[in-house]
Amino acid sequence: MRQKGILIGECENWRNIMPKKLKLTEFQTNLKSELEILYNQIWQYIESDQRSLSDDDANRIYNEMAKKAHELHMSLKDSGHEPKHHKYMIENRGCKPEDERFYEHVHPVQDLLAFIENVHANDDPKDRTIGKTFTMKVFTKRWGHYDQYEITRTDKGWDIKGLVAPRYSCNKMMKPGLNKLLEHDSVCYPKQVNIFFEWLWDKAAEDGLTKAEVQKAINKLGNWISECEKNAPREGVFEGLI
Repeated sequence: MRQKGILIGECENWRNIMPKKLKLTEFQTNLKSELEILYNQIWQYIESDQRSLSDDDANRIYNEMAKKAHELHMSLKDSGHEPKHHKYMIENRGCKPEDERFYEHVHPVQDLLAFIENVHANDDPKDRTIGKTFTMKVFTKRWGHYDQYEITRTDKGWDIKGLVAPRYSCNKMMKPGLNKLLEHDSVCYPKQVNIFFEWLWDKAAEDGLTKAEVQKAINKLGNWISECEKNAPREGVFEGLI
């Protein structure tokens, strides 16, 4: 049944995705206002290329901001509304959100304020490509054509398999399988390619990349490897080297 163009069943889904703002106590409201003042001062300092404040004043405001944010965080936690932060934010800060040092940076404070406006603001996207299989085409001078590799994204990294080669279980950097397969076929490949596969794995997890987005990125890496192989000198004095 529809009412004004919206299915009744859709109303519940709509409520679930609507921003859910926290209802603060008077103490928390005042603390939030004080924090916002400090937060805005820090942003003005950053946008002025760190010229709007002296080093001493900037350090003082940073410290005050961290203390206020920590106090607000703990107050919200004690009232049953523990602030949630992105997984990457916690990893980048190198300490837990309950640690006052966690808020000695403008971005976690930004996320804390965003959480108050919408408790789902810092939800991590769903990882949508674990178990999905992709293909990567790589040119080999040895055979004079493109070989196709089958790549599966796993919870610990990647699995990779060549046309007739065995399947390798790899870490996020696609080691050791990718390197072994390429070297078996005497392919010259970019030294940094493993770092790019690790970056792609993490981005797929953190940003919830679609299968099409991951495949597009793998295509770029396959093209990069192929161009490196095509441009490697194999004639003249280098003939027989690889």
